[in-house]
Amino acid sequence: MLLIPFNNFVLYPALQRAGVTLTALRKMGAGIAFSGLSWIVIGSLQLIMDGGSVIAITWQVLPYALLTFGEVLVSATGLEFAYSQAPKSMKGSIMSFWTLSVTVGNLWVLLANASVKSESVTNKIAETGISVTAFQMFFFAGFALLAALVFALYARSYTMQDHYRSTTP
Repeated sequence: MLLIPFNNFVLYPALQRAGVTLTALRKMGAGIAFSGLSWIVIGSLQLIMDGGSVIAITWQVLPYALLTFGEVLVSATGLEFAYSQAPKSMKGSIMSFWTLSVTVGNLWVLLANASVKSESVTNKIAETGISVTAFQMFFFAGFALLAALVFALYARSYTMQDHYRSTTP
């Protein structure tokens, strides 16, 4: 939660002074990408540990920081964006769809993780020479970065609405 005021009062004004135009959709796309980067860091750390090296537990701070930063950019910005884009009569419905999208995402992760438990999938992963855990982290990183790219491409053509505090239905 400390990142939200930091972003609003320090980071975003600094980026705007540097000439970077921030929109809600750009923040969300960046948040998805930062989440992907966190999984790359986790996968890399796992590869180091799989190779027999011992690493300090403090290395966990970096992926957690990246993931938390990405989460703040997606969740806080996304909720505000969804609320601002919906007309008054649809604000409750759009918030319900936001929660539904989180549920669908969690179910997708559950299915992806369950599929790795299959012996045939585990054997295929073993053929790559990396551990199942590292493979999963790189898989989710690749998926997140692909999602960030698709999101950014779609966001370029999105027409913004202004229903943030609209009083008409």
